[in-house]
Amino acid sequence: MTKNKQKILLLTTGILIAIGIIIGVSYAWWSHVVSQEGINTIESTCLEIKLTDQNPISLTNAYPITDAEARILTPYTFTITNTCTTTVEYDVNLDIMESKVNNIDNRLNSEYVAVEFNGGEKKLLNTYESVETSYPGSDYTPVEARYLTSGELSANESKTYTIKLWMDESVTVENDAMNKNFISKIVVTAKQSHKVRLVDYIMSDTSKDFEEFTHEATYQTKALTDYRYTGANPNNYVCFGSEEEPCPSDNLYRIIGVIPTQSEIGGEYENRVKLVKANAYVENESGLHNSTKGYDWNANSSNNWTTASLNTQVLNGVYWNNLGEYQKYIASSVWHLGAANYIDVYDNFTSNQYYSFERGSVKSGNNGSLNIVTNIGLMYPSDYAYSIGKLYENQKVSDHRDSYVTSAWLYDSNGVVQWLISSENEKNDKPTVTAITKEGYVTASKRVQEYANDPYGWVPGYRITKLTFYLKTNVLYESGNGTEDNPYRISINE
Repeated sequence: MTKNKQKILLLTTGILIAIGIIIGVSYAWWSHVVSQEGINTIESTCLEIKLTDQNPISLTNAYPITDAEARILTPYTFTITNTCTTTVEYDVNLDIMESKVNNIDNRLNSEYVAVEFNGGEKKLLNTYESVETSYPGSDYTPVEARYLTSGELSANESKTYTIKLWMDESVTVENDAMNKNFISKIVVTAKQSHKVRLVDYIMSDTSKDFEEFTHEATYQTKALTDYRYTGANPNNYVCFGSEEEPCPSDNLYRIIGVIPTQSEIGGEYENRVKLVKANAYVENESGLHNSTKGYDWNANSSNNWTTASLNTQVLNGVYWNNLGEYQKYIASSVWHLGAANYIDVYDNFTSNQYYSFERGSVKSGNNGSLNIVTNIGLMYPSDYAYSIGKLYENQKVSDHRDSYVTSAWLYDSNGVVQWLISSENEKNDKPTVTAITKEGYVTASKRVQEYANDPYGWVPGYRITKLTFYLKTNVLYESGNGTEDNPYRISINE
């Protein structure tokens, strides 16, 4: 029998395949259209996901069609959304329901149903892996289930799938297909993933010493909200670059916060975990570390960070090259290099003013860039200013220096000078950059190079480099509670 004759004969009986969340096939002397709209929600105490259907398929008076003809069918689309703060794992199955008429099995065999799932190759439904049924409703009784796919959703992440069903061209009138029904449902089952992103974990950890800071739009950034650890000694330690127990002190880092950050100018913002090295970085492979005063911000008299020796030769040179496999944990990110207009006392600003200057339109005195895309950097003045919390958010840092010394965790208790990434729009021949002084101030009255006999060394003494970077969003939390003795242990989901 030719395929055209098959089509003519089968067309007289009619078949319907209608997919919503319910998929129904009627093979009889009449046709019926079934579709369902809306949201199917699956909940438990630890997670919530939503299954939303769109553009259900209705094929009335259908007949076996070729694969080429199936390509023009409109697919049924459904979206799964994780509305929780933790990562979930999920399975998508097609549960096939019992269909009896006068207590006689009336179900169309799945070997006659062709499937194209998510744009893949056509397969017969019976070739999909058979799994346990899981449909939880009472309106239908599942008798067969086929596994379609599985995946993982981070907090607030969604994934969309498409599916087409049609009667395969191999079906003939001799097959046991006359007067049969096919009813099935898309069923999604989910559980909390054993893989938890670090950013999700620390955002959901109720014991964290976190504060939310909202920022108005600046010249370089849109309005953003970040979440920062504050106080004298929050539990924000991370062991990075080592699997040893206990974590070596040189591998201890601390989380500044969860900061919206871009990978490129004008790119999408991602909430990324920003780390700062707990101790000074002192490797001397570059030959630029002087044991009596630390690293120069720049070995040349320029306050342009894009060409500074500390940036190019030390942090994104020696340090980066020695990270080995841990390079893959770090996200190349946009760093803002906006400068303040020249003012003798740089600490006469508030936290919010620092934030605005850093992301502003004023370049450094050496006509540097407003931003740079790179891997490793230094703290911003605003990072330090916000680390005490929101109490002094709109007050000058200099007015509360004593409080910063005792209550801001980014102040170094050893009483040393810490380099910062920002510079100043200097209007004379002494280019300046910023630092946290031993007294807890933020200052820009500091020469880029400091020599023993330099009369302009306003902040004499040893200067330390506490480097910073942003972790990729696929870095996972493994263990630990964030204390110095039990820091967070992390891995990466590759």
